[in-house]
Amino acid sequence: MTRIIAIAMQKGGVGKTTTAINLSAALTNFGQSVLAVDLDAQGNLTQHAGFDPEQLSPTIYDSLKAEVDGFESDAAHAIYETAEGFHLLPSQPELSLVEVSLINTLSRERVLSNILDGVSCNYDFVLIDCSPSLGLLVINALTAADSVLIPVQTDYLAARGAFMILSSIETVRRKKLNPTLQVEGILLTMADTRTLLAQDIQRAVNAQYGDGIHIFEPVIRRSVRFGESAAAGQSILAYDPNSPGTKAYLQIARSIMEGGNYG
Repeated sequence: MTRIIAIAMQKGGVGKTTTAINLSAALTNFGQSVLAVDLDAQGNLTQHAGFDPEQLSPTIYDSLKAEVDGFESDAAHAIYETAEGFHLLPSQPELSLVEVSLINTLSRERVLSNILDGVSCNYDFVLIDCSPSLGLLVINALTAADSVLIPVQTDYLAARGAFMILSSIETVRRKKLNPTLQVEGILLTMADTRTLLAQDIQRAVNAQYGDGIHIFEPVIRRSVRFGESAAAGQSILAYDPNSPGTKAYLQIARSIMEGGNYG
C-alpha cells in the first residue's frame, strides 16, 4: 500500500527540501519505488533533483491549473525519472498563482488528492515537499497525506514553530478533511551537536513531544556537503556516499519503512 508523507513546516530554512530529496534517494536505495512531489513555487526540490523549474513542462502546476479550471488532470504526463531512480513531479514559479485560484475552487482542500489518486498507486512512497507556509497548498498536502514528517532546525524559533504545524494537523483532523492524518515524527536538522544551544533544544524537543510523537534518530548534523550536493543537483547519497549525512538519512529511511512510529 502506498504511503503518502507530507514534509511540512511553516518556517523556511529548516531542511524540508534536503529531507525530501535525501529520503527519496534513501528509500530508493532500499528498493522502494518513490515519487517526490515539489509543492513549492520556489522549485528547490526540482532544482536539487537536477532539473530547471523554469524550463520544465508540464509540471504539477499544469495538473493543478486543470483541476482549478474544471478539467480532468493527468499528472502522469508531468512525472520525470531522476538520475537516482526515484520519480519527480516538479514545480515551476507559476505555482504561486494557483494558490490564489484555489480559494474559489470547489472542494479546494482536496485538489491535490484528486491529482495524486491517479498516480500514487504506482509507488510505495509519495513524499510531498511543502512550501514554508500554512496556505491552501499545504492544507492540500495535509489532506492528501497519510502522515506528516516535521523537520525542526535546532534553533529556538524553529523549535517553537513546531506548535503551529501540529496545530494545523489537528485542525485538518477536526475539520474532517483528513481525520486519520498521523504525525510521522519530528526530525531535528542542521544541528551543530557541539554547541550547548543545539543540545538544549534537542532535550527540550524530546521533553515537549517525545511522549506522544516519534523523534527520529539520529539528528541531521550541519554540513557543507548538503549545500554542495544541492548545487550539484544530487542527493547527499549520490554526492558523498560515505558521509555522515548519507548514513543518517539511510537510518531514518529504514525507520520510516519499519513504520509504527506514529504519534
